[in-house]
Amino acid sequence: MYPFAYTKPADTAAVLAAGARGGRYIAGGTTLVDLMRETVERPGTLVDISGLPLEDVRDTARGLRIGALARMADVAAHPRVRAAYPVLTQSLELAASPQLRNMATIDGNILQRTRCTYFRDVSAACNKRRPGSGCAALDGYNRSHAILGTSDACVATHPSDLTVALAALAASVHLLGPDGEREVALTEFLLQPGDTRTASTTCGEVN
Repeated sequence: MYPFAYTKPADTAAVLAAGARGGRYIAGGTTLVDLMRETVERPGTLVDISGLPLEDVRDTARGLRIGALARMADVAAHPRVRAAYPVLTQSLELAASPQLRNMATIDGNILQRTRCTYFRDVSAACNKRRPGSGCAALDGYNRSHAILGTSDACVATHPSDLTVALAALAASVHLLGPDGEREVALTEFLLQPGDTRTASTTCGEVN
């Protein structure tokens, strides 16, 4: 591991300001910390957002609203989720280990970066890690990579089982940034691997 700064802002405004200065957001850390250990990610500052009040799961007039920082295990066990949206419970319980589900957040699960072997191997060519370097998966070991939505730049798949279930339910995401709040359909928020060489979402890489 290499040196980095750490900050835990007290409110949303401070979180956004820290992110605008180049900080990387972290909550459960089950993906980002691993990528930092492998030197795939080298953020200068970690912005801890785990203290924000975004853990609620509640009904609204438009359906169920799940807070970004709700833990995977808590959402999977929530009575309303189990009763009305069992596909979410099933997808969450198939993901990772119980220990990881107790730590990982819903937003982290949706925003996790690809598990492509070549993305995580800093000696391999990967356009997502280093734009313009190529895609080693195209001519290498490519089992479990994407079949649809690919390009000569990338064939990586999204690693989240939960995201598949949310897409099937026509879910949307509520985003908050410097320009205010907006709502985007999940299937429009997440980019197919061939859409861009580096980013996985319309906001870039935000986890």
